[in-house]
Amino acid sequence: MPKRVSSPSSRWTGGVVLSDPLTLPQALSWEKAIRNMQERGKDATITDVNYALLPGICACVEKWELEGLGELTPDTFPATPRRQSIELINWLINEITAIYTGEEEKANPEV
Repeated sequence: MPKRVSSPSSRWTGGVVLSDPLTLPQALSWEKAIRNMQERGKDATITDVNYALLPGICACVEKWELEGLGELTPDTFPATPRRQSIELINWLINEITAIYTGEEEKANPEV
């Protein structure tokens, strides 16, 4: 059953519908995104890390319901304003990780 989650962002209100459970292709996309992020190394910028994770994030989203954004892809995801963009990505990471690991408590992948 899909899982609708509400955005914590004051700039982009609304929410997203995430697949729950994730399909094998979605789980593989998430794992590849995590691996890609980890391969960026310690010198990677937050923008570089976020961009590495976006394919995995987008693969797990069934429907975007964020005000003013429409359907998002890694190439159309808003990068600015930085604080709000990072907040939005971190929220999605936590929600997807919770589904992936099967834990009620939200977790963050090692960055």
